[in-house]
Amino acid sequence: MIQIGQLQISIEHREIRSHGESVRLGSRAFDVLELLIAAEGALVSKEEIMRHVWPNTIVEENNLQVHIAAIRKALGADRGRIVTVPGRGYRMAVKSAAPAGIADAKEGVFTALLSNSNTHNLPLYASPLVGRQCAVADVLANIEAAQIVTLVGSGGIGKTRLAIEAARQMLPRLTDGVAFVSLAPVSEPRFALDALAMALGMKISSTGLSLAQIAHEIKGKRLLIVLDNCEHVIDAAASMAEALAAAGETMRVLATSREALRVRDEIVYPVLSLEVPSPENPGDDVLQMSAVQLFLARARAADPQFSSDERSVFLTGEVCRHLDGIPLAIELAAARAAILGLDVLAARLDDRLRILSGGYRTALPRHQTLKATLDWSYRLLDNSERAILRWLGMFVDAFTFDSANYVGAQLGLTQTEVLNALSGLVSKSLVIRADGSASPRYRLLETTRAYVLQRLDDNGERGAAALAHAKSFCERFKRVRHELMVTSLQDDLADFTREIGNVRAALDWAFSATGDHGVGIELASIVVPYLFDLALVDECRSRARVALDAARDANTSSFPPEARLRLTTSWAAALVYTQGPTPQTMEAWSEVLALAVAAGHAGFETRALCGLRHSYQAAGEARQALVVARRFEALAGQFTDPTHSLIGRRMEGVALHYAGEQRMARRNLEEMLSAWVPADHRWNTIGFRFDQAIVARALFARVTWALGDTAGAMRLAGEALEAALQHDFELVTCYVLGDVFVPLALLTGDRAAAERGLEMLKSTSSRVSLSIWHTCCACYDEYLYSLSGEEPPSLAQFRNALDELRHIDFLAQLTMLLCQFARALMRAEQYTEALTVIDEALQHCEDTGERWYYAELCRAKGDVMRALHRDADAAAWFTSALDSARRQSASVLALRAASSLTRLWIEQDRLGEARRLLSRALARLSRYPADPDVQNGRALLSELEARIAAVGERDVWLACIGA
Repeated sequence: MIQIGQLQISIEHREIRSHGESVRLGSRAFDVLELLIAAEGALVSKEEIMRHVWPNTIVEENNLQVHIAAIRKALGADRGRIVTVPGRGYRMAVKSAAPAGIADAKEGVFTALLSNSNTHNLPLYASPLVGRQCAVADVLANIEAAQIVTLVGSGGIGKTRLAIEAARQMLPRLTDGVAFVSLAPVSEPRFALDALAMALGMKISSTGLSLAQIAHEIKGKRLLIVLDNCEHVIDAAASMAEALAAAGETMRVLATSREALRVRDEIVYPVLSLEVPSPENPGDDVLQMSAVQLFLARARAADPQFSSDERSVFLTGEVCRHLDGIPLAIELAAARAAILGLDVLAARLDDRLRILSGGYRTALPRHQTLKATLDWSYRLLDNSERAILRWLGMFVDAFTFDSANYVGAQLGLTQTEVLNALSGLVSKSLVIRADGSASPRYRLLETTRAYVLQRLDDNGERGAAALAHAKSFCERFKRVRHELMVTSLQDDLADFTREIGNVRAALDWAFSATGDHGVGIELASIVVPYLFDLALVDECRSRARVALDAARDANTSSFPPEARLRLTTSWAAALVYTQGPTPQTMEAWSEVLALAVAAGHAGFETRALCGLRHSYQAAGEARQALVVARRFEALAGQFTDPTHSLIGRRMEGVALHYAGEQRMARRNLEEMLSAWVPADHRWNTIGFRFDQAIVARALFARVTWALGDTAGAMRLAGEALEAALQHDFELVTCYVLGDVFVPLALLTGDRAAAERGLEMLKSTSSRVSLSIWHTCCACYDEYLYSLSGEEPPSLAQFRNALDELRHIDFLAQLTMLLCQFARALMRAEQYTEALTVIDEALQHCEDTGERWYYAELCRAKGDVMRALHRDADAAAWFTSALDSARRQSASVLALRAASSLTRLWIEQDRLGEARRLLSRALARLSRYPADPDVQNGRALLSELEARIAAVGERDVWLACIGA
């Protein structure tokens, strides 16, 4: 019997019970559950589940999703154990999700990033590896001896196949599995890190991805990373190999390349051709030659009746010898032999090679021999196969049949003709299946693709093929956008992620000097929002800007309003995260709003108002944020779906919190959260992937702190962070960390939580180039350091960090940061400058309507006045702090103000007044005895009581009534 959460599962009897009661689960769902349990926490791909559960049936992927949903329903409160890895599959967490603690939350993010523990993403091969047993053993021995091993050889020699087999045999010894990194689709070295991150299960990154960060996150792992096809990005591959090897002695890197990486301690293993019969004794032991064995195996796979008599075996040996034992050439030849017959093949192949080599084939480089094989294979294709093969060369990565069909249609081919041509190309090994799913994807080997691209140029078709390639993605993702309400945004993002290499290539061509800017603008307007949803914010910004500039320079009448809206929205949304809520960002959102109103597009009008409200909030403009939030709520009433109204409630709740209206903020957020049903209320819009409930719960933690429940606030913040990590969208994670978790940890003096939260915020924001959070982290670092009390903080560094924050106008947390900077200045006895800083913060509050931290600013100013022995002014500012906190019902801030005023009154011998004031403030927080401020307040009250006892109750009472 297996125990998972509340369930007792008997695999043998196929029975599930919960608290003694039988739980019903369908047969297929139980099969899926059994497979996930057997994986022991490792990733199980969708393809593997479908092969296991539906071995002889072709089914749609949504069937699997239905059964996963049934398992989650059965698990009840433990439904979070089933983790979806977007675009890859599922895994069952061995342990249930941890509660609110930050340490568990941090562990959760690494589980999400490196979810392939003890598993792999190695490509599947239906046929066994032939003739490489000794080579595999050699490679394994080299990997045991060195951290970096590079398999070197010419194109088609079998480097990738050998690396995969060696990695598969190593898998049982690798506790953290194997990550296969295909670099063939990488068009530029700067995208090599994306390929590495994706293979490791990390989120793909924009230009700010750090190799050091990747190495840090796999440090200490027992992991093999296969870097495949390195030659066109050799410098980037070399840097990756060195950094990965440096991550720990148990790390291993196996690379394939046409040349050595030339890195320290690298072992270079030449991958040689397969064995072929010698020309001197062509009949000796032909069947023992590995090249002949491979040829016969592939030919018989295509035609089980393929002849193996003595003459056929002799001819096979001759063919293999002429092909120099190159596996790719042999496989192509075997596929042809099964169709044409061995005699025809041998004659025509010999002719072709003689023409190419001029009679001296052995004197030519081996890659020309491979070209000869490809030439021969290409010339044996029919016209449809040749044409579509050339045009498929534009796909830098795998492609679907629908994409191939679109390209074929531009060539005048019918769907049936495309299907027949593609099937023929697959059978001849010129196109291979990239996966074994029910909806397969196809790809060209890199050598084949290089060959057909040359053919494309020779025929003068490159421009037309590139146009068809780009338009195919316009049509594909345009259709996806219209079908979004019947699919999930997560599935669409996974689909887009698989195509990102092709999309990037299409955009690069479209906006090049020889490209079609009109198609580029259309494609960018469709796909750029996906980049935002993948947290590729910097790339989203740059590609949106390129498209908008191209549209400005072109005939604007041909630029549809909705396309301009989508691009401008993406541009504005990315700006706030990369440059901050600057005037340029505000202008961008204002432009979106104006365009939406002019076009009568209420959906984009709400999007613009949401963006404006967020930008104003990020800029610390509390008054303006509240105005825009209420305008959003008014517009939301036009929609029959209550989703917009609930989002408006959240937006107003956020704005009210910063404006100092804590009880109203709590009411709005409670109403929103109580009515929000994720399955029903989703803003299912590409380019706006925020989980509204997570954001609302996070802000609710801040409101809870303001209303006095410090411990409850940190618990809620931890829960929001855990939910954000599960949501797996860096922008939401950074919001929860940067706007809620870290500030609350700092405000409550929880240095350990603040340190861990800051580490996560830095790591996440750096990985996806969210520069505003990087700037904010510098300020948080100085705040945290100033709490230590061990030595004076670096005031110059604190000042510089604040200046950088002002430079990008990211001022949402400015008042709390200025207040702490002023206290650091006071510790250094720089009281005049401290007053200047506090006055700046107070003026900011007056200018913007921000009030959430106003009471603390008043208290800080009172502390400066007290230090300057201006007791009357100090009392006035402490009283202002107390009044402000009471108006907000901010009990913690009221207690702090009361404590400061109490200390002043104690010095003035106003002991009775001080006791009444402090006792009342503590009474309001009687439910939170463990709160640090409450404990400090009680200690002060005890000190006060002792003093009163020493002076005498009667004297104190007389002093109070003026007797």
